[in-house]
Amino acid sequence: MNQHIDPTPSGIEKELSSRIVFECPTFEVEEVAVELFDASIAHRWHVLMQDAVMVVGVRDGKIILLREYRSASQKIEWRLPAGTVHDGEDPALAAIREFREETGLEPLDLQFAHTCRYPSSVIKQQSHCFFATKFRENPLDTGDKEEQLIKVQDVTPQELKKLLSEEEFSGSIGKALRIFLRDHPNFLK
Repeated sequence: MNQHIDPTPSGIEKELSSRIVFECPTFEVEEVAVELFDASIAHRWHVLMQDAVMVVGVRDGKIILLREYRSASQKIEWRLPAGTVHDGEDPALAAIREFREETGLEPLDLQFAHTCRYPSSVIKQQSHCFFATKFRENPLDTGDKEEQLIKVQDVTPQELKKLLSEEEFSGSIGKALRIFLRDHPNFLK
């Protein structure tokens, strides 16, 4: 006989304790002990990451994207201008900083679009997405040699639609672009 499980998170498992079991400069690993619906104990491991920001920039009717080598996938990937929110930094200011570092452009009309919470079942991170259409040249050089290898490329609505259909974007970036297109349906026309 199947036991009924309350579908709300509080009915599935209850967190009993947590501790950090690994730390490095870009993330921590958290071990969590949970009590399941039948009173048994299980363990979960989560990757904890700093909040991130990304900007959907539209210039002359095209989306500003980046092409950059990503070591985890060992290939050149499409992505949005994005990066990490520093401790105590306002996400909007982080978005402007990251956009300047990666594109050489300063967004002048930055607007908050949405926040993606916990992009996977293992990673705990919030990604704050912004939208901008007005820019001025204002590069921010961090001294990071790798940023010199980033290629900025404006893509047409048709190219963006094709890239999305071919699943060329990772999770939160693809989600951000789909939300942008949902909220701006005339962009693809």
